[in-house]
Amino acid sequence: MEKLLLVAALACQPGDRLIDLSGKLPRNLQFMDFMVSVEPFYTRFYIYQPGFPDSFQQCCGNKATSVLRVPISDGRFCIRQSQPQMKWRVRALLRPDIEM
Repeated sequence: MEKLLLVAALACQPGDRLIDLSGKLPRNLQFMDFMVSVEPFYTRFYIYQPGFPDSFQQCCGNKATSVLRVPISDGRFCIRQSQPQMKWRVRALLRPDIEM
């Protein structure tokens, strides 16, 4: 029963996609910028950590392209789109974290 609850907590919401980049990201990376393009421009793209659907970030605010700065925990993300027939493209912009 405990394993079932753990799996449910770490999963995406029904209809959302799980993107697993855990094996492709450097270990000490804390944030990553995603350049997101959507078509048509008025649609929405959402990204959040698995198990935390209320902490989502959205784009694109009636723009065709936006950049989202997303915290990296385990390298897994859930993706949701506002309309089933929309088109979207995500590019990860890897750069080292800058501390001031």
